[in-house]
Amino acid sequence: MIKKGLKKGILLSVSVCSLSLMLVGTCGTSVHANEVPEKIATSEEGIAPHSAMIEWRYKDVNGVLYRRLYNYTEECWVGEWEVCPW
Repeated sequence: MIKKGLKKGILLSVSVCSLSLMLVGTCGTSVHANEVPEKIATSEEGIAPHSAMIEWRYKDVNGVLYRRLYNYTEECWVGEWEVCPW
């Protein structure tokens, strides 16, 4: 069995060590705010989309409505003219 004095000394030293480690750990923490950049870098064209913007273009030939996909991002046609299903 451990004597009362030794038990009390061990408990006191463990408490002091843990308290000092907690205090030292919080004193070394520093917090800084991020600075906001003056201008966000963008390309000369502006914001570029990640995916191509493709939409239908329509034309009427002798009363028949045709459609064809057009890629607005690359400015080129996609596929061939087809008769509208409606």
